[in-house]
Amino acid sequence: MISLKKIIKQIFGANSISFVINFKELLLNYIIDLQLYYKYSNVFKVDNFNKKEAKIILYYHSVEKGLLYQKIRPRFAQERIKNLHIFLNDATVIKKSNLSQIRVAYQVMCEYYEFHLKIDVKIDDYFSQEQYSSYKKILSDAYDKSFSGAIEYKKDDFYMHNQSNFYDFSSSRKSIRDFTGELIDTELIEKAISLALNAPSVCNRQSSKVYLLQDKVKIDKVLSIQNGFTGHTENVNQLLIVSSDRNYFFSVGERNQLYIDGGIFLMNLLYCLHFYQIANCPANWGKTSKDEAKLSSVINIPASEKIICMIPIGIAKEDFKITLSQRRDLDEIYKYKNI
Repeated sequence: MISLKKIIKQIFGANSISFVINFKELLLNYIIDLQLYYKYSNVFKVDNFNKKEAKIILYYHSVEKGLLYQKIRPRFAQERIKNLHIFLNDATVIKKSNLSQIRVAYQVMCEYYEFHLKIDVKIDDYFSQEQYSSYKKILSDAYDKSFSGAIEYKKDDFYMHNQSNFYDFSSSRKSIRDFTGELIDTELIEKAISLALNAPSVCNRQSSKVYLLQDKVKIDKVLSIQNGFTGHTENVNQLLIVSSDRNYFFSVGERNQLYIDGGIFLMNLLYCLHFYQIANCPANWGKTSKDEAKLSSVINIPASEKIICMIPIGIAKEDFKITLSQRRDLDEIYKYKNI
């Protein structure tokens, strides 16, 4: 009796057994990935504190970005504010108001209310005085009247630590959205990318690629698909696109390694851009295949490559604002107990 393995070999050739095994394993792992993402991501349900916190960060950071403009639009981000009301009045969230991200969310809400109070614009239809007083009460001694979700910088002060020790240099790197519109010399861009090549990668495979886009029409189309840089695109005349090439990964276990290697390279590149005083802001590319199809109609990147991030770059204005983007406290992420 002919075995199943022999039948597969006869039909598909000598490497068919390996192909079937790997395909089966890949399919199984993708199903498990799907189950885990379905169960634990924020896509389908918000059923624990971590998911609520993630929503709060998404909404308050959006409000922070609205505070960046020189002329802040009154009554901006109303839907974000309404969503924040829901979560910031949740009992489990109130109990954890001492955590960095929850604390800053209450502060941003207070700043938002105080801004409208200062310019004498009524927002009672979606943000009442009672809600404002409640948030101040929850903050208690942590409430800071001088708090600001948008920090003002002068260009020279922003880059003053570029030749300092790594602690000061690393702490000084921030995302900038206010560009002059002047083009950066491509030689300087190439220097930054060359320096970023010292980023580690699995088995030194170096799968990352960087594309420079300087066609303003295409840049605007790309950023409209990205849809996270709205209101700041006018002076973006150069855009870097970082990708990772799937051709460099071997096993089913490495199916997500392209994101890891791409992320490591991206962070290194952001440091290098900052070192050469190239203002930049990483723009998230967490998109669907539908968005990828739209993008492919604008720019031509090989199908083997997965886009990791887009980086609008430029020369910073002499005066600009950046978001506070409060970082977590150490004890929120450092788990020193046995696991």
